[in-house]
Amino acid sequence: MNPVIIVIVVTVIHKGWSTALSMWWKYEGFAGPDRWGEFWSMCRDGKQQSPININPEELLYDPNLKHLEINPEHNINVNGILENTENDITFRLDDIAEQQMNITQGPLSYVYRITELKLHYGSEDSIGSEHHIGGRSFPAELQIMGYNADLYRNFTEAMSGNKGLAIISVLIDIGDEINRAFDVFKRKFNSISQLRSQTKIHAFSIKGLLPPVETNYITYEGSLTQPGCQETATWIIYNKPVYFAQQQLLDLRAIVNQNWFHSNARRTMPLNQRVVRTNINFRKKSRLCTMEREMRYQVNSLFQK
Repeated sequence: MNPVIIVIVVTVIHKGWSTALSMWWKYEGFAGPDRWGEFWSMCRDGKQQSPININPEELLYDPNLKHLEINPEHNINVNGILENTENDITFRLDDIAEQQMNITQGPLSYVYRITELKLHYGSEDSIGSEHHIGGRSFPAELQIMGYNADLYRNFTEAMSGNKGLAIISVLIDIGDEINRAFDVFKRKFNSISQLRSQTKIHAFSIKGLLPPVETNYITYEGSLTQPGCQETATWIIYNKPVYFAQQQLLDLRAIVNQNWFHSNARRTMPLNQRVVRTNINFRKKSRLCTMEREMRYQVNSLFQK
């Protein structure tokens, strides 16, 4: 047999196998998270896996942490594609210079370009978020994902690189008022009712889904929460939630053809001696030359309106 033909056959098989793997994993059942490690070893063997449960009593105050910035500072509207991926709802920004948004400062030493948003949620109010606070799960979690644009050409390349990704986590709770920014998504839910279906979104405000400016945060080094669980992510979790009206959460849960029943949140993973830092100074003192471990607050007061 011609060796060139052999190479072509192997390439086709490899691409088909990769596609099959990407479609194989789920959040529940036979292909759930307990099986991910059979194909992606980092999901099983990694020591810096995400998400985690954040224990307020173990946070380390770091006075050197700066305020997080999302540039440009003014609220630009972006265009992109909203997709039902089967495992979550993802919004991918169009890759055009006029709407580039970057994550800088905070715990970051590089510029991270925002490429997509992911929604994790559950079938009930008591489950949904991937990160927990003091053992508590929130109804939903928005994850804003960016790649290191200083060192890498795109998100795919950065996934496997050192300091490759920055992910902002916004926990979502139930409030009295409708979130106007989220309503832009909600009006398109009927267009993503089929598996792998997509629809175009115009003039979406990412900052409309963020807490107020100058919100403090919690940060740690972790991983992607979906296969292959690469440990290249700096997580930044706002200490204040964003509020959705109850009906908005019901509309989100009503999207059909999601391949899970209870929740599309990976279970929390062991901390494994990692340090979880915060710029929240709970007990200000005159001398802040070193990090402080003395905490004086409860879980319920961590997330406030």
